Amino acid sequence: MATSRNKSVLSTLEFTIRPIKKHTDPILQRRGKLVSRLNIQLEMAKCLIENEVFTAYKEQWVTDQETGIKDKVKIPKRIRSWFYSISDIYYFDLKYGSKPLEASKGKATVVVGEKRRLTSVIQSLIGAVEAGELDTQLATIKRVGKK
Repeated sequence: MATSRNKSVLSTLEFTIRPIKKHTDPILQRRGKLVSRLNIQLEMAKCLIENEVFTAYKEQWVTDQETGIKDKVKIPKRIRSWFYSISDIYYFDLKYGSKPLEASKGKATVVVGEKRRLTSVIQSLIGAVEAGELDTQLATIKRVGKK
């Protein structure tokens, strides 16, 4: 109980109206997602060039059968490469999710050439995405479950 000598606890706090959370631009979100996926492809390409095995991990909750305690563990994650070789010429499919992302009408595949050029092509694509060169294509993408 507050007395005239003592301040109440609530009077020592500063109250305000709840601030409105600003929504981030969906294009910026899509750019970030595409850049992160391209970085994974870049790591895969580096491993291919250096003849190493690429393994990505995801965290998953697993329940111990004996104790019943849940624990987070890292398990290997299957990631498909966006690059492939036909007759010793490498190609790179630019994708957003599982859909091809066309840089120009009907063209979503980059001709890479030699295997060693994969990293430079992917880095160029990352630069193009960060510069906003694919914003019109990213704007046409619909959210999953929306029509």
